[in-house]
Amino acid sequence: MRRTIGVLVKEGSGAWPPPASVAGRVNFYRGGDAASLQAQTDTLDALVWVPGVAGAEATKAFEALGPNWVHSFSAGVDGLAPFLASEALAARPTPLSNGRGAFSSSLAEYVLAAALHFNKQLPRCARNRDAKRWDAFTMDVLAGKTMGFVGWGHIAKTSARLAEAFGMKTIACRRDPDKAAADGEPAPGATFGVEDKLEVFKRSDFVVCSLPGTEATRDFCGGPEFAAMKSSGVFISLGRGAAVDEGALVDALATGAIAGAALDVYKVEPLPEASALWGLGDKVLLTAHNADLTADYFELGWDVFAANLDAWEGGADLATPFDPALGY
Repeated sequence: MRRTIGVLVKEGSGAWPPPASVAGRVNFYRGGDAASLQAQTDTLDALVWVPGVAGAEATKAFEALGPNWVHSFSAGVDGLAPFLASEALAARPTPLSNGRGAFSSSLAEYVLAAALHFNKQLPRCARNRDAKRWDAFTMDVLAGKTMGFVGWGHIAKTSARLAEAFGMKTIACRRDPDKAAADGEPAPGATFGVEDKLEVFKRSDFVVCSLPGTEATRDFCGGPEFAAMKSSGVFISLGRGAAVDEGALVDALATGAIAGAALDVYKVEPLPEASALWGLGDKVLLTAHNADLTADYFELGWDVFAANLDAWEGGADLATPFDPALGY
């Protein structure tokens, strides 16, 4: 019998419809809220939540339709916080999965593009071109530099592979610094626990924050961390904006305590026009949370769902499970 899958997704989202390779396997029901799903079916085998729909709608759908597996299309699950903290989920613990890994390749490319942006002084190159100025300045290199990762998840590991291909050293801060690398995974040259995170900021030429948005990570990168960085250091943020104290970052950039920052995520999105980040000129590279918005973004997301569907139907562990208590 074909499984019934409910998808909470806003009208007009590129996530709908699923590709034929997925749609042909199950019976999908789409709705922008729980009531829309309830109008189509009395029960669901599984529920897919796509960002843009309030997390509370997942709670309502879970309570009314009884799915036995819930999947977040995105890797970040902070938008599902109301559901993850709900009494309904606590009363009926249910397997959970997310889109971890779907978008890591594009985000890793962004990390290296940001590093090269500052390392090769690309804004200076653009100004020289516009001014027809022959400026034979000394070009820096990434080889031999240290890239430090705040958070050592799939995005960080994928980025580390690219950094190492450029001849860079890698170090990391992670919740469990003693955890051994799995077969085939990169291993940083040094790993530090949360209590020693300043070591990562001190030793790195580029600090990459890919932390999820949880209470434990709020303002994880702030004044003391930026003060510990080299004056030539560059901060790169592409996890969740909640992990960065933007006021402290602006101060560090404005005073020259650090050389630059590349940000794809912010505390408030879209980034308000009044934000001081906009006024920092060449010291910042700012993008609109679109570092992973590639032409195949939605296809990649459904590929991860399909991998989890294979595991779920086969009675195996989910491919990309996450812990609601940790938020990732």
